[in-house]
Amino acid sequence: MVGRRDGVAERLVVAAGLHLETLDISGVDVGSAGGVARATSQLTRATIAARRLVRRMRPDVVVGAGGYVSVPVVVAALAQRIPVVLLEQNAVPGRATRMLARRARVVAASFAETAAHLPHARVVHTGNPIRAEVLAIQPHPLGDRLHSILVTGGSQGARRLNRAITGCMVELLSGDPELRIVHQCGSLDLEAVGRAAAALPPRLAARYTAAAFFDDMAERIAASDLVLMRAGGSSIAECSALGRPMIVVPYPHAGGHQLHNTTPYVAAGAAMRIDDSDCTPARIGAEIRALVDDPARWRAMAAASVALGLPDATESVVRLIVEAAGPTRSKAA
Repeated sequence: MVGRRDGVAERLVVAAGLHLETLDISGVDVGSAGGVARATSQLTRATIAARRLVRRMRPDVVVGAGGYVSVPVVVAALAQRIPVVLLEQNAVPGRATRMLARRARVVAASFAETAAHLPHARVVHTGNPIRAEVLAIQPHPLGDRLHSILVTGGSQGARRLNRAITGCMVELLSGDPELRIVHQCGSLDLEAVGRAAAALPPRLAARYTAAAFFDDMAERIAASDLVLMRAGGSSIAECSALGRPMIVVPYPHAGGHQLHNTTPYVAAGAAMRIDDSDCTPARIGAEIRALVDDPARWRAMAAASVALGLPDATESVVRLIVEAAGPTRSKAA
């Protein structure tokens, strides 16, 4: 695995028992001349380092998972005529995938819509690879109505979601003595969320759990009745694979790619979408209460979520990688 130096991958990849190489590279602020110049200099140095890494590792195939950190490694692989497979988790491909797709053997896409944005590349709709620990979990069966809510803005949290749920949780928990809220808030807002939790009366605090990060997120999703979340490709895919209904609040920046991720799920009735600017305590509280009070609608959302899940996505991606590695490796696999 290759990741950004001092990035979240350093903890997650090493904790998973995988070898990690790092590159000194960061994102590009295209609106700043200084930012572009700095990123260009970093990219040049990172590509030189990636070339040395690829020569040393001598891989049969390089898999680029999108994002700026994959660019120098993929470029180095292409320069050495090593096959490249790209993974695109978002419906609308990012800058890195658009730049590299033409020369890749194949792009494994999480969304069928991605192919229209990459007309000169071979794109296969595989779905988003699902972690083995997610597929191994048996989600708890739906009860008579919605009882448990999971709130997550991803591994680093989301301030908008944090403020919305802490602003309405007293009303939600007071209005339903069986409702429980589990909240992954990220490290930046942990102190503020902790103050809100400390202010809860004991009878409510017992049904609210908050942490900066949960290592067992798959189990948390499977144990929930509803997930309030951002709309990253992996997060939506895992929730769908586990048949969980969603309230999604797409991240409004980074080209608005998360908005497009939600479209098929909202159209199918598996998710409800709330714009970031509308993600207020009043709106979130009202939408959750409406689902608590309408079990039939909540169950229909869960059924639609199950129908959209692609649990075989990982196997589909692996087949493409083995195919790209060549006939010798394909036969051995």
